[in-house]
Amino acid sequence: MPSINAALCLLWLPVAALLAGCDRAPVSDQVHAAQLTENSNAVAALQPKRHDPPLVLDVCGKPQTYIQVPQRVVTHDVNITEMFLFLGLGDRLVGYSGIPSRKEIAPEIKPVLDLLPNLSSHDMSLEAMVDARTDFVFAGWSYGFRAGGVTPELLAEHGIASYVLAESCIRVNSRQRVALEDVELDLGNLARIFDVEAQAGPRISQLKTARERLAGQMAANAGKPRVFVFDSGEKIPVTAGRYGMPQAILDAAGASNIFDDIPSNWPRGNWEDVIERDPEWIVIVDYGVPSAQGKMDFLLAKPELAQVSAIRKRQFFVMSYAQATPGPRSVQVAQRLAAALHPDLEVTTDALTWPTLKQSQAQP
Repeated sequence: MPSINAALCLLWLPVAALLAGCDRAPVSDQVHAAQLTENSNAVAALQPKRHDPPLVLDVCGKPQTYIQVPQRVVTHDVNITEMFLFLGLGDRLVGYSGIPSRKEIAPEIKPVLDLLPNLSSHDMSLEAMVDARTDFVFAGWSYGFRAGGVTPELLAEHGIASYVLAESCIRVNSRQRVALEDVELDLGNLARIFDVEAQAGPRISQLKTARERLAGQMAANAGKPRVFVFDSGEKIPVTAGRYGMPQAILDAAGASNIFDDIPSNWPRGNWEDVIERDPEWIVIVDYGVPSAQGKMDFLLAKPELAQVSAIRKRQFFVMSYAQATPGPRSVQVAQRLAAALHPDLEVTTDALTWPTLKQSQAQP
């Protein structure tokens, strides 16, 4: 594949030859003008659109400058990929990673992903992204980015821009809280990076309206049931801490997280605290092995949990991985959880309207 500089030279050779008076048959002024126009258009098509002036965003507490509008994008993890496609940017996606078969994919976006290369089912592959001529990566800390592995700094060394999921910034920077608004923040920033604010505006407003409607419906709520979020683990439970998206979902749904004293997003808890803090509900994050039912069966069979209120009353609520992590479905699952926890309140669940998804138009 020739470089862009080589392509530009080839495109301008006919024009240069004409201007230099090369030995060839004379052409009319009309043909000459047509050649100039054709070559100018071809050169313009090779030039990526630039932000003028350069776009500067706060990313994990630091200013990040974006000069060009990305054209060849790779996303990592299912929730992040859903966010990107929710903005109608499927024609910019050249590949994805971090979505093993055990993670549920929204049926609305699966047809698009079926036509794209899965660059890696687990960790990020820098080699695969470079080979795909990627110019932008959307991921997060522990959602692909890892110290000692692929980082935004490493990508920058290869001329690849990036954006970091806001919720994940707790891994590298302190913050006050996590909220459903974080999803709207990320979507708004991406819309600016990709210069699609007009088309993305109604999408983001859809989530904001649903979030505000839920807040209004929960305004009269007095009680906050205690909830334990069970992600995985048998000897030591992996749960959601103060800065994980489930915390924001529980806050919006009128519930309290029994592990909100852990200043992280997806930390390890312990069974002793689960017993002592006596959750009234258990949220199961459904992905991997065992299945959601397998996780419930494990908890029900664990003798030391027998007197926990949620176990005695069989009060479980299931979220998929993409619902429990930041994404366009976060507010929907908060509405469903609120309805389950507070059946006396009239809580509605909004249908999520996806854009018409386009297949990637970027050349392989």
